[in-house]
Amino acid sequence: LLQGIRIPTLGSFDVVPTETLVGNKTVILQMPVFHLARNLGGAQNMDNKDNLPGGKQLEPLKYARVALEASVSRRKAESCILGTTSLLCHCLQKGTGVAFVLRDVGVLLMGGSRVHMRF
Repeated sequence: LLQGIRIPTLGSFDVVPTETLVGNKTVILQMPVFHLARNLGGAQNMDNKDNLPGGKQLEPLKYARVALEASVSRRKAESCILGTTSLLCHCLQKGTGVAFVLRDVGVLLMGGSRVHMRF
């Protein structure tokens, strides 16, 4: 069972099944989705859907795994992630648009009153 991931103060990522009509057949595609955290969404009255479809449970981000993948200490990984999300929040509070690149995933675009992913 795949679970979504919740990144504190940023939001959650998940993959949800979506039905798409291809020709005369319905195909189910797994579509990645992002939901902005309430603290960021409230900063600029952005569209905010903090809950995932179907009441799906989120798995908290595992800082130790991030640290292992990045070859840094857990403390350094957590500090970098929290620092980045703090900078994003600060930019949004000042009304600055933000493009957040997620390697091998896409770009999270936040600005005005919109938040969306480009894959």
